[in-house]
Amino acid sequence: MALNDAIPLTRGEILMCLDADAEPDAQMLRHIVPHFDAARVGAVTGNPRVRNTSTFLARLQAMEFSSIISLLRRAQRVWGRVVTVSGVVAALRRSAVLDVGGFSPDMPTEDIELTWKLQKRFYDVRYEPRAICWMTVPASWRGLFRQRQRWARGLMQVLHRHADVMRHWRYRRLWPVFVESTLSILWAVCFVALITIWIAAWSVGLPPVGASPIPNLWGMTIASICLLQLAAGAWIDRRYDPDIVRFVPYAVWYPLIYWAFQSVTTVLSLNYLWRRPQREPVRWQTARDGRAA
Repeated sequence: MALNDAIPLTRGEILMCLDADAEPDAQMLRHIVPHFDAARVGAVTGNPRVRNTSTFLARLQAMEFSSIISLLRRAQRVWGRVVTVSGVVAALRRSAVLDVGGFSPDMPTEDIELTWKLQKRFYDVRYEPRAICWMTVPASWRGLFRQRQRWARGLMQVLHRHADVMRHWRYRRLWPVFVESTLSILWAVCFVALITIWIAAWSVGLPPVGASPIPNLWGMTIASICLLQLAAGAWIDRRYDPDIVRFVPYAVWYPLIYWAFQSVTTVLSLNYLWRRPQREPVRWQTARDGRAA
């Protein structure tokens, strides 16, 4: 609501949106602004980097932003559409934002919603890895849980609201993004369901045959691919954030701990997949503890 109130007060055509605790790199605008020479560009998202890397959890998130989020956006740009711009750092074309009706106060993740609205109106959304912006991530499991649960709820409500993209040929470039997001939710449901069945079977003295949370051939294969992805992302982003390579050893904990954590937050938010957004504005506050390291 505050962003929508601020837009009419602006005079420039490019709006730079940053989180209150973000610290942009001095050269950020030099890398972002040239993208808007193309008339179809509606938004450009930057490269958020974790600055409070003094804890185990924060270092895992630093690896995530390099190897999962950053690498994923590069892949989505090959498809021609992205799931979301980063709310922490995003440049927007003012006329494009007004054209799609501005931000949606009723959505838990207004940045994802705005991205989909722009792309459904055929605006181009780009990712600029050289546009560095330093941010503070949650340093506690409780704070991270609340943040990721909001992200999961927001994505599901966006999929619910924009499910019509799968019915129209003109939105075909959004199909891979929609399918990938849907499959990631389905994977989390299968993961949690199988773990629950496995624990329940053992608790009543009936050892299950087949699926097991203890890594086997396929489990180790998937985990190994994940570690390769994490290492590749860190190697690519080292030119923007040289310190990221120091946290590569923490990657081994990502498939062991982080997958389970993310899956649980996704499953606990499943009801938002078919739930209509509330009519009143959404409010939230993510706890971020810890000073920059």
